[in-house]
Amino acid sequence: MSHQLFADLIEQLKARGLKLAIAESVTGGLLSSSFVSVEGASKVLLGSVVAYQNSAKHQLLGVPLELLDAKGAVSFEVAVSMAEGVRKMFAKTEADLGSLVSLSSTGMASADSSDPKAPPVGLVFVAAQLPGQPAEYLRLSLSGDRDEIRRDAAEQAGLLLQSLMNRN
Repeated sequence: MSHQLFADLIEQLKARGLKLAIAESVTGGLLSSSFVSVEGASKVLLGSVVAYQNSAKHQLLGVPLELLDAKGAVSFEVAVSMAEGVRKMFAKTEADLGSLVSLSSTGMASADSSDPKAPPVGLVFVAAQLPGQPAEYLRLSLSGDRDEIRRDAAEQAGLLLQSLMNRN
């Protein structure tokens, strides 16, 4: 994973006066850790939530239970809802949303043999939302072992944010 990618993102966020909030499932804290590993992360990173189970996605991030039931946790709709929810969670006021960026990750990093309807291993969705913009997402089909999938998912989330910031 590219340390430089996350260092560059922190510099871009600082230069624009933006703050960052992160909601993670499949990456389990690795995405936040990628930012925290960079000196100066505290200037932009407000915090993160690891919402691994659906109940946490609903209770902490406001992901609707109906959405989780209909689409499953591994869906672009849930990734987008997580990104939107974590922005609201960390915004003290409506005005705060104008300077708050979010990232989210959800996916399947290893097989769940107990669930025949489980998504395929390596299916991951990451989402990012900039102030005043709708959340955007990537659908990823990653390969490798559990750790490789999680690392790749975190990096792809960073690349998505970089792409959105370079466009706007």
